Amino acid sequence: AAGKADAASNGYTNGQNGVTVAINNPPSTGPNSSDAAYVEAIVTMPEPTYFLRVLGVSSISVSARAVGYKGGGPNCIYVMDPSASSAMSASGSAVIQSNCGLLVDSSASNGLAANGGATLTASTIGVVGGYASDSNVSFTPTPKTGVIAASDPLAYIQAPSVGACAHTNFSLNGNTGSSGSPYQLYAGTYCGGISVNGNSWLNFNAGTYVLAGGGMSIGANSVMTGTGVTFYNTTGTGGYGAIALSGSSQANFSAPTSGPLAGVLFFQDRSIPSSGAGSTITGGAGTTFDGALYFLTTQVTYSGNSSVNGYSIVVADKLAISGNSTVGNNYTSLADGSPIKGTMLAE
Repeated sequence: AAGKADAASNGYTNGQNGVTVAINNPPSTGPNSSDAAYVEAIVTMPEPTYFLRVLGVSSISVSARAVGYKGGGPNCIYVMDPSASSAMSASGSAVIQSNCGLLVDSSASNGLAANGGATLTASTIGVVGGYASDSNVSFTPTPKTGVIAASDPLAYIQAPSVGACAHTNFSLNGNTGSSGSPYQLYAGTYCGGISVNGNSWLNFNAGTYVLAGGGMSIGANSVMTGTGVTFYNTTGTGGYGAIALSGSSQANFSAPTSGPLAGVLFFQDRSIPSSGAGSTITGGAGTTFDGALYFLTTQVTYSGNSSVNGYSIVVADKLAISGNSTVGNNYTSLADGSPIKGTMLAE
């Protein structure tokens, strides 16, 4: 149905004026005819002839064929606010280096704004409206304006359930574990969130950390690790709270590599209103965030990196780049590739 609707939007409506639109899964012919991961579209229509009319042939069928499959999407930074000025901003010495595309949905004339020597480099830079910058800003490539707005690229991911409180108003103050080892935290529902004062050494064991109210606040000079973790931020005890990771802390977090939350590191409840407080996810030298930072309805201030062999994805209502960030696109650690999917042309 979707394929036929797209054909109709381009002027080829199945069953009208002799047009046929056939959608086949798997393809009817070709090298992928036995693979249900591929979908074939064939559009056929009659065209009048000229010279052949002397032979009694007044029309012939002309067709076009394409085969596609689901692969990784071309972008990894999405700024979703449809109309805000400076929906994505970078200033001062902020630098972002992305191995994949950047897309800003804002229709404002300055939906993308940079100044003061900021540098933005990506495989593509697109903005629905326009962009504004001073002479010291470097864009590579030059942003393309008037692009088509993107819908939520992670809309298909189901939010985790909020279970019974495993902890309430969890707080640490400059703690480490026994024998000079990191303090161990475990997955579960943290009603009232997680609050950690500075000078702490923490390890988040694998699993989903549900922040049911209160958000998560990590103080300065803390060191954090976590492999196979997802932080789901929602409302609950004490009301909604943002994520606040101090810029002088060091974090090395990576998302799960399989399962329903594969590739998702931070996931904010989609029902949080846009008026909710923005989150700050930053870190000192050596900080890495391998996974998606998914804040559909609120602003994110970001300064982080993916690991050398990792990846980062940012989906936010608004995005402010506060420092140097490297965004990788090596998804080989994920069982199903990038969590952002796109249609790839195979034939």
